[in-house]
Amino acid sequence: MRILSFAALSLLILLLIQCKHETLPLPSIPEDEPQVSSDEYVQLNEVFDAAHGYHFSAPADIYYGVDNFLYIADTGNDRIVMMDLGGGIMGYSESIPHPEAITQNDSLQLLIVNKSNRIYKIDLFKYGHNIGDAEVEIVYEQSSEPTRQFTGISVHNGFEYYVTVVDSTVSPVLSQIYDFFGNNKLKGPLPLYTNGSGLFSALIPTGIVSLREQYLDISSREDTRAFIFCQSGSYPAANLVNYYKVQFITTVQFEGQEVLSPKTDLSGTPEEDYLYYFNKFYLPEDVALDHAGNIFVVDAGSADGEHTPGFYRFGPTGQEQQSVKGFGSGDYQFKTPKGIAVTPNTEYQTVYISDTGNNRILQFKLAKDL
Repeated sequence: MRILSFAALSLLILLLIQCKHETLPLPSIPEDEPQVSSDEYVQLNEVFDAAHGYHFSAPADIYYGVDNFLYIADTGNDRIVMMDLGGGIMGYSESIPHPEAITQNDSLQLLIVNKSNRIYKIDLFKYGHNIGDAEVEIVYEQSSEPTRQFTGISVHNGFEYYVTVVDSTVSPVLSQIYDFFGNNKLKGPLPLYTNGSGLFSALIPTGIVSLREQYLDISSREDTRAFIFCQSGSYPAANLVNYYKVQFITTVQFEGQEVLSPKTDLSGTPEEDYLYYFNKFYLPEDVALDHAGNIFVVDAGSADGEHTPGFYRFGPTGQEQQSVKGFGSGDYQFKTPKGIAVTPNTEYQTVYISDTGNNRILQFKLAKDL
């Protein structure tokens, strides 16, 4: 009876929604770049690229760990790179085929997916935080579904975690978010609508972040099931479109239980300044959060630059605060960026971008923090 009531509530919410239709030296500014105000992001001088001794190959995800280290999914080199916040290389993992997304639980274990039907684990605590010595384990494989692709991953409740899933061999396409226990056992898919056109619907999900990332180390509120995910939102082969390419899934109390529900109040006037504006993103690949609840989104854009890549920061109400967009390989430019990470404190905050197509990691700060 409770299941039927929840389904009815979810359907009602969907109908209502669709009816409403972060001390470094001052960086140099390129000559052709206008002087920035205190509200704009400045790219820091040190770029983590081949010219500065780094050898990334199509780095996909970048993750700010529970342990205050950066972890990069160095996809083309089949490894995870561990770095300190200043860019010092702390080590490289054993081989993982084309890693795409990373998260870390409260026991300092890294969990990685790579667009296969497997989940990998690196237990840093067990190996004294030496990633080069740590074994890479396969902790889950959905052997019954070899065509499943796990595209994103994020820990919630300290040890449990979500995984975004796509399977294009299923007609028209399978798009889900799996929920796992901390022992790597699958609970099952979340009750989102597959291939729907509105909120609370998944269509080719690309990344996910639990609200645990906002509350981590600052409060006891790490037991929330709420999360934000991003998605392609487009599957032309079946003429499917979902314009809510970044969605905030919160929780509500229903019949004494905490259930997932779409957060509907991330729109405003003018519409184009808000997270839920239908034409805000082209291909959002990753989402990050800070302690203030600011939402950071990286958009890969299109490979030809017709749809401009870059990143955005939105306030907790969904209103856009800043953005940095540009296509190319110079300063303030990107080529198919796929990962974003932020230092969680809002003062002197650094934003890190995996500039995938340019084989580099970029750093940005608000001008007022310099």
